[in-house]
Amino acid sequence: MKIKEAGNSLCTLTRTTRLLVLCAVFLLLVAPGSAYSEVVPLNIFEFTKDYYNVFGEPRLSAHVIGGSEFEGGESSTIVIQLVNEGWIDGFETERMPDESNESRDAAAELKMEYDVTTATNICVTLENKNAAPIRIFSGLQQGGFLRSGERSQPLEFDIGIFGNAASGVYELVLNLTYQYQNEVAVDGYPDQEFDYWYVTRNQTLPIHIGVEPGAVFEVEGNASSRLLAGREGVLYVVYRNVGSIVAEDVVASISVADPFETTDDQAFLGVLYPGDSYEAKYWIKVGSDALAKTHGIETEVRYTDRHGDTRISDLMTAPVTVVEPIPLRERMGLTGYSVSIAVITVITVIIMIIWVSGLYIYKKRGKTNVR
Repeated sequence: MKIKEAGNSLCTLTRTTRLLVLCAVFLLLVAPGSAYSEVVPLNIFEFTKDYYNVFGEPRLSAHVIGGSEFEGGESSTIVIQLVNEGWIDGFETERMPDESNESRDAAAELKMEYDVTTATNICVTLENKNAAPIRIFSGLQQGGFLRSGERSQPLEFDIGIFGNAASGVYELVLNLTYQYQNEVAVDGYPDQEFDYWYVTRNQTLPIHIGVEPGAVFEVEGNASSRLLAGREGVLYVVYRNVGSIVAEDVVASISVADPFETTDDQAFLGVLYPGDSYEAKYWIKVGSDALAKTHGIETEVRYTDRHGDTRISDLMTAPVTVVEPIPLRERMGLTGYSVSIAVITVITVIIMIIWVSGLYIYKKRGKTNVR
């Protein structure tokens, strides 16, 4: 058996190997449908006597088994099955055999030529090339080999739908790479040599994923969420259901890090219909070294969907503004000259109070003496 890759030197197998190949061909002739193309030989460059050309190739399609519709925030597995719908396009005689040995070579070649529709070494990946709100967690899958009319074993891909995904149908791309036998030649009966030429093909197939309407949440900080460094205060967060279905048993939670601390990290929101909002309150302690600026605190929402399943939203960020403590006199607006005026005014008021009180006591005593 001679094997050669394009551009490489010609290689010839040993007589023992040729006998093994001859046995394999014999089994192929007596047992139609054997798995001849499970293993792809190395390509050759120069053919021996070539009697026939059979034109065709594999044609793979893909189908999703089971459900292909999910809700926002859902993680699941989609199962894809490949089908080989390859067929023969034509037949051509290159050379008529001259004698019985050549007739045997030609018969063996013709039998093998019909393997042109078999896809071998199928490699499959699922990709998101259209910015769909879907994460794909699974990598390369092996699809094996498929003859025409055969179906692959189910291929499983783990995916996750973004929590804020809008309802609709999204397209993922299934990338296929496989080889198929484009040409074969047989020569030298009874010590036959088999020459092959395999072609690599890349194919892309669309996979459609439906996203059902769901609850989608957004958060906004309240203007009163201004906390003092070194103090404890209340963080107000407004959660709004901007999705299209009701969310039940809604529980919001926050996750804090330095410079914040809390033991009050959950808030029960109840039932939120589409468009509804709820203001949650969390007690937050702010570190004394916290920078005076707007910080972000991570928050998420856990709820029950219309099927009774528990869902968790994407992580969101709630803004919280930290300010430095303001001295009392600055909060009263008393600085500089105004402080002096205030002190003089206070002293004057005190003196007047003392004088009036003294005058009142003096007059009252005078009246008592007259009686």
